[in-house]
Amino acid sequence: MTKTNFYDCVAQTALESYGMIPERFHFLAHSESVTFCIETSSGKFLLRIHQPVAQNQDNGWQKPEVIESELLWLSALHNETSIAVQKPVKNLDDRWVTQVLVDESADRFYCSLLHWLEGEVMSVQPTSQQAYRLGTVLARLHQHSHQWQLPQNFVRPAYDRSRLQWALSELHRAVLPGLISLEDYTLFQAAADQIDATMDGLCRDRDRWGLIHADLHDGNYLLHNDEIRPIDFSRCGFDYYLYDVAATLQYLPPTTRSAFFEGYQTLYKLPANYVKTTEVFLLMAVTDVLSFHVSNPQEQAGVAETVKDFANNHIPMYLRGESFLFDRY
Repeated sequence: MTKTNFYDCVAQTALESYGMIPERFHFLAHSESVTFCIETSSGKFLLRIHQPVAQNQDNGWQKPEVIESELLWLSALHNETSIAVQKPVKNLDDRWVTQVLVDESADRFYCSLLHWLEGEVMSVQPTSQQAYRLGTVLARLHQHSHQWQLPQNFVRPAYDRSRLQWALSELHRAVLPGLISLEDYTLFQAAADQIDATMDGLCRDRDRWGLIHADLHDGNYLLHNDEIRPIDFSRCGFDYYLYDVAATLQYLPPTTRSAFFEGYQTLYKLPANYVKTTEVFLLMAVTDVLSFHVSNPQEQAGVAETVKDFANNHIPMYLRGESFLFDRY
Protein backbone atom coordinates (compact mmCIF):
# COMPACT_ATOMS: atom_id res chain seq x y z
CA MET A 1 0.00 0.00 0.00
CA THR A 2 1.41 3.40 -0.98
CA LYS A 3 1.60 6.17 1.59
CA THR A 4 -1.15 8.11 -0.22
CA ASN A 5 -3.47 5.08 -0.21
CA PHE A 6 -2.62 4.47 3.44
CA TYR A 7 -3.71 7.97 4.41
CA ASP A 8 -6.82 7.55 2.25
CA CYS A 9 -7.66 4.56 4.44
CA VAL A 10 -7.09 6.55 7.64
CA ALA A 11 -9.28 9.37 6.30
CA GLN A 12 -12.14 7.03 5.35
CA THR A 13 -12.03 5.40 8.78
CA ALA A 14 -12.02 8.78 10.52
CA LEU A 15 -15.07 9.97 8.57
CA GLU A 16 -17.08 7.02 9.91
CA SER A 17 -16.71 8.55 13.38
CA TYR A 18 -18.55 11.63 12.12
CA GLY A 19 -21.31 9.65 10.44
CA MET A 20 -20.20 11.08 7.10
CA ILE A 21 -20.48 9.45 3.72
CA PRO A 22 -18.39 11.55 1.33
CA GLU A 23 -19.60 12.14 -2.20
CA ARG A 24 -16.07 13.19 -3.10
CA PHE A 25 -12.82 13.55 -1.23
CA HIS A 26 -9.31 14.26 -2.35
CA PHE A 27 -5.86 14.71 -0.89
CA LEU A 28 -4.68 18.32 -0.52
CA ALA A 29 -1.24 18.43 1.07
CA HIS A 30 1.11 16.98 3.66
CA SER A 31 2.94 19.46 5.88
CA GLU A 32 2.03 19.97 9.53
CA SER A 33 -0.83 17.52 8.87
CA VAL A 34 -2.14 15.35 6.07
CA THR A 35 -5.17 17.22 4.73
CA PHE A 36 -8.16 16.18 2.65
CA CYS A 37 -11.04 18.09 1.12
CA ILE A 38 -14.30 16.31 1.95
CA GLU A 39 -17.52 16.99 0.01
CA THR A 40 -20.82 15.65 1.32
CA SER A 41 -24.49 16.34 0.75
CA SER A 42 -24.45 18.57 3.86
CA GLY A 43 -21.41 20.66 2.90
CA LYS A 44 -17.69 20.82 2.42
CA PHE A 45 -15.10 20.04 5.09
CA LEU A 46 -11.37 19.84 5.77
CA LEU A 47 -10.12 16.63 7.36
CA ARG A 48 -6.72 16.69 9.04
CA ILE A 49 -4.62 13.68 10.01
CA HIS A 50 -2.20 15.11 12.54
CA GLN A 51 0.95 13.51 11.19
CA PRO A 52 3.67 16.00 10.16
CA VAL A 53 5.82 15.44 7.11
CA ALA A 54 8.94 16.61 8.99
CA GLN A 55 9.85 13.98 11.57
CA ASN A 56 11.88 15.56 14.37
CA GLN A 57 11.86 15.65 18.14
CA ASP A 58 9.12 18.29 18.26
CA ASN A 59 6.21 15.84 18.53
CA GLY A 60 4.17 17.57 21.24
CA TRP A 61 1.85 19.13 18.68
CA GLN A 62 0.27 15.76 17.87
CA LYS A 63 -0.95 14.98 21.40
CA PRO A 64 -4.76 14.77 21.52
CA GLU A 65 -5.10 17.30 24.36
CA VAL A 66 -2.97 19.78 22.41
CA ILE A 67 -5.04 19.32 19.24
CA GLU A 68 -8.25 19.64 21.24
CA SER A 69 -7.06 22.93 22.73
CA GLU A 70 -6.51 24.38 19.25
CA LEU A 71 -10.07 23.39 18.33
CA LEU A 72 -11.46 24.93 21.51
CA TRP A 73 -9.93 28.28 20.57
CA LEU A 74 -11.19 27.99 16.99
CA SER A 75 -14.69 27.25 18.26
CA ALA A 76 -14.56 30.26 20.59
CA LEU A 77 -13.32 32.53 17.80
CA HIS A 78 -16.14 31.33 15.55
CA ASN A 79 -18.79 31.86 18.21
CA GLU A 80 -17.53 35.03 19.88
CA THR A 81 -15.93 37.18 17.18
CA SER A 82 -16.59 38.46 13.66
CA ILE A 83 -13.40 36.83 12.38
CA ALA A 84 -14.11 34.27 9.67
CA VAL A 85 -12.43 31.04 10.81
CA GLN A 86 -12.98 27.35 10.21
CA LYS A 87 -15.56 25.98 12.62
CA PRO A 88 -14.48 22.63 14.09
CA VAL A 89 -16.82 19.63 14.09
CA LYS A 90 -17.32 17.14 16.93
CA ASN A 91 -17.55 13.43 16.15
CA LEU A 92 -20.44 11.12 17.07
CA ASP A 93 -18.92 10.63 20.53
CA ASP A 94 -19.08 14.40 21.14
CA ARG A 95 -15.29 14.70 20.92
CA TRP A 96 -13.19 17.20 19.01
CA VAL A 97 -10.41 14.71 18.26
CA THR A 98 -10.93 11.34 16.56
CA GLN A 99 -8.53 8.48 17.15
CA VAL A 100 -7.92 6.02 14.31
CA LEU A 101 -6.13 2.70 14.73
CA VAL A 102 -4.80 1.06 11.58
CA ASP A 103 -4.24 -2.68 11.88
CA GLU A 104 -1.52 -2.79 9.26
CA SER A 105 0.78 -0.43 11.17
CA ALA A 106 -0.60 -0.68 14.72
CA ASP A 107 -0.06 3.09 14.80
CA ARG A 108 -2.49 5.54 16.36
CA PHE A 109 -3.55 8.57 14.32
CA TYR A 110 -5.40 11.61 15.61
CA CYS A 111 -7.77 13.39 13.25
CA SER A 112 -9.92 16.50 13.31
CA LEU A 113 -12.63 17.88 11.05
CA LEU A 114 -13.29 21.52 10.18
CA HIS A 115 -15.92 23.24 8.08
CA TRP A 116 -14.48 24.42 4.78
CA LEU A 117 -13.75 28.15 4.54
CA GLU A 118 -14.14 29.78 1.16
CA GLY A 119 -11.37 31.98 -0.17
CA GLU A 120 -8.17 31.97 -2.18
CA VAL A 121 -4.57 31.84 -1.07
CA MET A 122 -2.86 35.00 -2.31
CA SER A 123 -0.57 34.32 -5.27
CA VAL A 124 1.15 37.71 -5.19
CA GLN A 125 2.61 39.90 -2.48
CA PRO A 126 -0.10 41.73 -0.51
CA THR A 127 -0.61 45.41 -1.18
CA SER A 128 -0.21 47.99 1.58
CA GLN A 129 -4.00 48.06 1.92
CA GLN A 130 -4.14 44.29 2.34
CA ALA A 131 -1.26 44.42 4.85
CA TYR A 132 -3.28 47.02 6.78
CA ARG A 133 -6.28 44.68 6.89
CA LEU A 134 -4.04 41.78 7.90
CA GLY A 135 -2.85 43.90 10.82
CA THR A 136 -6.45 44.44 11.94
CA VAL A 137 -7.17 40.69 11.74
CA LEU A 138 -4.20 39.84 13.94
CA ALA A 139 -5.21 42.58 16.39
CA ARG A 140 -8.70 41.05 16.63
CA LEU A 141 -7.17 37.67 17.42
CA HIS A 142 -5.15 39.29 20.20
CA GLN A 143 -8.20 41.13 21.51
CA HIS A 144 -10.00 37.82 21.87
CA SER A 145 -6.97 36.11 23.40
CA HIS A 146 -6.67 38.94 25.91
CA GLN A 147 -10.22 38.60 27.21
CA TRP A 148 -10.87 34.86 26.72
CA GLN A 149 -11.00 32.69 29.82
CA LEU A 150 -9.01 29.57 29.01
CA PRO A 151 -10.91 26.30 29.49
CA GLN A 152 -9.67 23.80 32.04
CA ASN A 153 -6.87 21.51 30.84
CA PHE A 154 -6.10 23.85 27.93
CA VAL A 155 -2.64 22.85 26.64
CA ARG A 156 -0.61 24.55 23.94
CA PRO A 157 3.17 24.96 23.62
CA ALA A 158 4.98 28.21 24.44
CA TYR A 159 7.33 30.06 22.11
CA ASP A 160 9.84 30.91 24.83
CA ARG A 161 13.58 30.83 25.35
CA SER A 162 13.65 27.07 25.84
CA ARG A 163 11.95 26.64 22.49
CA LEU A 164 14.54 28.92 20.87
CA GLN A 165 17.30 26.69 22.26
CA TRP A 166 15.50 23.62 20.94
CA ALA A 167 15.21 25.24 17.49
CA LEU A 168 18.92 26.01 17.51
CA SER A 169 19.73 22.40 18.35
CA GLU A 170 17.66 21.30 15.33
CA LEU A 171 19.60 23.69 13.10
CA HIS A 172 22.89 22.44 14.52
CA ARG A 173 22.07 18.95 13.25
CA ALA A 174 22.34 20.40 9.72
CA VAL A 175 25.91 21.62 10.25
CA LEU A 176 27.66 18.24 10.12
CA PRO A 177 26.24 17.17 6.72
CA GLY A 178 27.18 20.62 5.36
CA LEU A 179 23.64 21.92 4.80
CA ILE A 180 24.45 24.90 7.07
CA SER A 181 27.95 26.27 7.54
CA LEU A 182 29.41 26.41 11.02
CA GLU A 183 30.07 30.13 10.57
CA ASP A 184 26.41 30.85 9.80
CA TYR A 185 25.22 28.68 12.68
CA THR A 186 27.60 30.51 15.05
CA LEU A 187 25.93 33.80 14.07
CA PHE A 188 22.51 32.37 14.88
CA GLN A 189 23.86 31.25 18.25
CA ALA A 190 25.29 34.72 18.94
CA ALA A 191 21.93 36.27 18.10
CA ALA A 192 20.20 33.81 20.44
CA ASP A 193 22.54 34.79 23.27
CA GLN A 194 21.69 38.46 22.75
CA ILE A 195 17.98 37.66 22.46
CA ASP A 196 18.18 35.77 25.75
CA ALA A 197 19.49 38.88 27.49
CA THR A 198 16.73 41.00 25.95
CA MET A 199 14.02 38.60 27.12
CA ASP A 200 15.06 39.21 30.74
CA GLY A 201 13.82 42.79 30.46
CA LEU A 202 10.40 42.03 28.98
CA CYS A 203 7.27 42.24 31.09
CA ARG A 204 4.89 39.30 30.70
CA ASP A 205 1.59 40.93 31.56
CA ARG A 206 -1.86 40.08 30.23
CA ASP A 207 -1.85 43.02 27.79
CA ARG A 208 1.28 41.77 26.03
CA TRP A 209 1.34 37.99 26.39
CA GLY A 210 -1.21 35.28 25.66
CA LEU A 211 -2.49 32.81 23.10
CA ILE A 212 -1.27 33.57 19.56
CA HIS A 213 -1.65 32.14 16.05
CA ALA A 214 2.16 32.06 15.60
CA ASP A 215 2.09 31.15 11.90
CA LEU A 216 0.00 33.71 10.00
CA HIS A 217 2.00 33.69 6.78
CA ASP A 218 0.66 34.19 3.25
CA GLY A 219 -0.28 30.51 2.94
CA ASN A 220 -2.29 30.62 6.16
CA TYR A 221 -4.84 33.27 5.33
CA LEU A 222 -7.43 33.43 2.57
CA LEU A 223 -8.74 36.38 0.60
CA HIS A 224 -12.51 36.37 0.10
CA ASN A 225 -14.27 39.48 -1.27
CA ASP A 226 -11.48 41.67 0.16
CA GLU A 227 -11.85 39.97 3.56
CA ILE A 228 -8.76 38.33 5.06
CA ARG A 229 -9.57 35.01 6.71
CA PRO A 230 -6.97 33.32 8.95
CA ILE A 231 -6.63 29.54 8.69
CA ASP A 232 -4.37 26.78 10.03
CA PHE A 233 -4.13 27.40 13.76
CA SER A 234 -2.12 24.19 14.21
CA ARG A 235 0.94 26.09 15.49
CA CYS A 236 -0.97 28.33 17.91
CA GLY A 237 0.59 28.63 21.35
CA PHE A 238 1.58 31.07 24.05
CA ASP A 239 3.94 34.02 23.76
CA TYR A 240 4.11 37.77 23.51
CA TYR A 241 1.68 39.26 21.01
CA LEU A 242 4.65 40.94 19.34
CA TYR A 243 6.04 37.48 18.54
CA ASP A 244 2.84 36.89 16.57
CA VAL A 245 3.32 40.22 14.82
CA ALA A 246 6.91 39.31 13.95
CA ALA A 247 5.95 35.83 12.73
CA THR A 248 3.61 37.49 10.23
CA LEU A 249 5.93 40.34 9.25
CA GLN A 250 8.72 37.97 8.22
CA TYR A 251 6.63 37.14 5.13
CA LEU A 252 5.69 40.74 4.27
CA PRO A 253 8.00 42.96 2.19
CA PRO A 254 9.42 45.92 4.16
CA THR A 255 7.41 48.38 2.06
CA THR A 256 4.12 47.09 3.55
CA ARG A 257 5.16 46.57 7.17
CA SER A 258 4.32 50.12 8.23
CA ALA A 259 0.79 49.65 6.86
CA PHE A 260 0.47 46.43 8.84
CA PHE A 261 1.40 48.26 12.06
CA GLU A 262 -1.08 51.04 11.24
CA GLY A 263 -3.90 48.54 10.85
CA TYR A 264 -2.93 46.67 14.00
CA GLN A 265 -2.84 49.84 16.11
CA THR A 266 -6.39 50.78 15.17
CA LEU A 267 -7.54 47.93 17.44
CA TYR A 268 -4.68 46.99 19.77
CA LYS A 269 -2.06 49.21 21.36
CA LEU A 270 1.58 48.53 20.64
CA PRO A 271 4.09 48.86 23.50
CA ALA A 272 6.94 51.35 23.58
CA ASN A 273 10.00 50.39 21.53
CA TYR A 274 7.86 47.90 19.63
CA VAL A 275 10.04 47.99 16.50
CA LYS A 276 13.17 46.88 18.34
CA THR A 277 11.29 44.17 20.22
CA THR A 278 9.60 42.97 17.04
CA GLU A 279 13.02 42.52 15.43
CA VAL A 280 14.05 40.30 18.34
CA PHE A 281 10.95 38.17 17.89
CA LEU A 282 11.36 38.06 14.11
CA LEU A 283 14.75 36.40 14.52
CA MET A 284 13.19 33.95 16.99
CA ALA A 285 10.30 33.21 14.62
CA VAL A 286 12.60 32.65 11.64
CA THR A 287 14.75 30.27 13.68
CA ASP A 288 11.65 28.33 14.72
CA VAL A 289 10.40 28.02 11.13
CA LEU A 290 13.81 26.87 9.93
CA SER A 291 13.96 24.22 12.67
CA PHE A 292 10.60 22.84 11.54
CA HIS A 293 11.65 22.49 7.89
CA VAL A 294 15.30 21.50 8.24
CA SER A 295 14.54 17.77 8.55
CA ASN A 296 12.35 17.76 5.42
CA PRO A 297 14.53 16.95 2.36
CA GLN A 298 12.16 18.88 0.08
CA GLU A 299 12.65 22.07 2.13
CA GLN A 300 16.37 21.86 2.88
CA ALA A 301 17.54 23.94 -0.07
CA GLY A 302 15.25 26.77 1.01
CA VAL A 303 16.40 26.42 4.61
CA ALA A 304 20.05 26.70 3.57
CA GLU A 305 19.31 29.80 1.49
CA THR A 306 17.39 31.50 4.30
CA VAL A 307 20.06 30.71 6.89
CA LYS A 308 22.74 32.25 4.67
CA ASP A 309 20.60 35.32 3.94
CA PHE A 310 19.94 36.03 7.62
CA ALA A 311 23.55 35.30 8.57
CA ASN A 312 24.77 37.76 5.92
CA ASN A 313 22.20 40.51 6.42
CA HIS A 314 19.79 40.58 9.36
CA ILE A 315 21.86 39.08 12.16
CA PRO A 316 24.97 41.28 11.74
CA MET A 317 22.74 44.37 11.85
CA TYR A 318 20.98 43.06 14.94
CA LEU A 319 24.26 42.33 16.72
CA ARG A 320 25.46 45.87 15.93
CA GLY A 321 22.25 47.33 17.33
CA GLU A 322 21.01 48.53 13.92
CA SER A 323 17.37 48.31 12.87
CA PHE A 324 16.50 46.09 9.88
CA LEU A 325 12.72 45.70 10.01
CA PHE A 326 11.95 48.21 7.26
CA ASP A 327 15.10 47.61 5.19
CA ARG A 328 15.59 43.83 4.93
CA TYR A 329 13.30 41.11 3.61
